[in-house]
Amino acid sequence: PDIGVSVAILAQANFFSQSREPLQACAAEGGAGRMGVDRNAQGAIAKESALQSKDAIVKDTAMSVRANFGLPDWLMRTFLTKGGVGRSTFALMLLSVSPLLKVVFFLVRHLPWRFKNMCAVSAWKLWLALHRILPASIFRRGISDSVSLEVHAMHNVMWWFRLFPCPIWSMRFALSQLSMNFPPQGAPVEWIDSPTTPGLRSAYVRVLPPSEAKPRVLLWAFGGAFVAGDVEGNMGPAEHYGRKLGCDVFLVDMRLCPESKVQDAVLDLYHGYELLLQRVPAENIVMLGISSGGGSVVRVLQLARSDDATRREYFGERRPFPPALPQPAGAILLGAFVDYTKVGDGIQRNSAFDWIVSPSVVESIAVLQNELGGGAHLLHLCSPLLQDMTGLCPLM
Repeated sequence: PDIGVSVAILAQANFFSQSREPLQACAAEGGAGRMGVDRNAQGAIAKESALQSKDAIVKDTAMSVRANFGLPDWLMRTFLTKGGVGRSTFALMLLSVSPLLKVVFFLVRHLPWRFKNMCAVSAWKLWLALHRILPASIFRRGISDSVSLEVHAMHNVMWWFRLFPCPIWSMRFALSQLSMNFPPQGAPVEWIDSPTTPGLRSAYVRVLPPSEAKPRVLLWAFGGAFVAGDVEGNMGPAEHYGRKLGCDVFLVDMRLCPESKVQDAVLDLYHGYELLLQRVPAENIVMLGISSGGGSVVRVLQLARSDDATRREYFGERRPFPPALPQPAGAILLGAFVDYTKVGDGIQRNSAFDWIVSPSVVESIAVLQNELGGGAHLLHLCSPLLQDMTGLCPLM
């Protein structure tokens, strides 16, 4: 839904216009955009204001929402607290069936997208129909009584996953299946092997018909807390929203942690943007980043307009050393992961209600936290929220 709202706003604001004036006007209406438009101290003010607003929202939300079907904390604590008897029992259950699950995941990965979409949609319609006829007092126990029937139905599926540990291999499988919701529609795809990192394959999806004019391109940076996510799993959603915007899409492949570091992922995205600039001018490009991909987008934008010394401090001995690059037309940040120095209190509190960043996911990421940037001393340097935001393109 967040992507859909952004696409609607961008379409109305002429986000891909050759002129930057509509972009700046659009960004000036949103809090995130102010950081990109204002070249002075407003970036720091916006960050502080955003954090204060977020805390206020969290406090207000905590009083009005319902966690864990409304069951008492004393009953759920053993299942949701690390080291609890109930949680340890579910961990042993997962361990015993892990080999079978990995076989099932392997088979599912190789099924056609359209078949998986048909199965998922059919199961969802049946599940929703059950919620319409079964007692509301039992089946409508989602986050709030005011949410839709669909939200209750989705809650009753997603909630149960928080009872089990969330190992990296399961996260990678889950995020590799995002195209199940929007199967690729057959747009021509050009696979591009990374000229700098063997094994990485980015994808250029040709949504627009051939033309002599340079195409407009949405550069897509997938999410997954730096430990999961891939190009193929994002292909369907990227093509879907490329069609909505009327542009081609370039999905950049990035290395994952803990095998690599955050700086490696940002360097991959940086080189991907550099490669795209060889095809189209910067004013024809909009970046879109989800979660950790959003954080990587911001860091790329910051480094692109920085001096050589700043980029050398960030990338260290990684080669090839990237040059300064022009800012794109704009960037869309969806739930951007931008502070790696700590798993904040807000994340911990909201994980009680979050279907995706559940306590199990927070536990898995927290264990790897200091490894993300190659050591705790580098996490500040890696975190885009803690860097200078002036001089960036408009952000949404």
